[in-house]
Amino acid sequence: MKEITSLANPLVKQWRQMQTPSGRKAHGLFLAEGEHLCREAVREGACQTLLVTKEGLDAYREWLPVEDSIILVSRQVLSALADSKTPQGCIAVCELPESPPLQNAGNRLMALNRLQDPGNVGTILRTLDAADFDGLVLDFGCADPFSPKAARASMGAVFRLPVYQVEDLHTAFDALPKHKLVAGDLFGGPYYGHPPFGEAFILLVGNEGAGLEDSVKQRADFRLKLPIPGKAESLNAAVAAGLMVYDIIRLDEQMA
Repeated sequence: MKEITSLANPLVKQWRQMQTPSGRKAHGLFLAEGEHLCREAVREGACQTLLVTKEGLDAYREWLPVEDSIILVSRQVLSALADSKTPQGCIAVCELPESPPLQNAGNRLMALNRLQDPGNVGTILRTLDAADFDGLVLDFGCADPFSPKAARASMGAVFRLPVYQVEDLHTAFDALPKHKLVAGDLFGGPYYGHPPFGEAFILLVGNEGAGLEDSVKQRADFRLKLPIPGKAESLNAAVAAGLMVYDIIRLDEQMA
């Protein structure tokens, strides 16, 4: 088994470049940190190389991949690559998936407009995965879904759910003309029953502070308001996305 203990090792220098969006894009790889995420990467076949400490080698033996894809690293190396302050004993070097063709996207999608918090992006990925949605569309103003924080918040959904990255959402709308566009909007209509989305739709969620861009909002076939009877002015973007998704699931079950 190969072992790396020095920060000066060329591979370590390459892996450290993956801590930035440009480095991830240049190498076609990203880092997934922590036992759960590494286990998911191995299970989903996304792990190219698993970096593990001696302690991790013993603790995670039951799910480790074949030895040829494991590199033993020192705690110093692992800490230099980790995003968290108290890293666990493993990091997976994963293949960065190419954005699949939009024309092949499934019926149930969500699109994010300039959502800049990677934790929110990852949480939404996790919610869509749990709800059996068909994919997530992000414009270039969104946080990178393959950043360490987003990947960690996704709890493995980043390895399963198709992610479509486009320069702007209008590109996605034009490529999917049969999908109804459903905007979450503070000033939208009431959300008391199942609107006539049809089978193919895209739920739209906007920026944490500014909401949806006007040009995106104007394309919406439906505008839905999530009632806020309390004193808060708004909902967290990931929470609002989850409420929209699960209200659709609840109403689907009632109609079944």
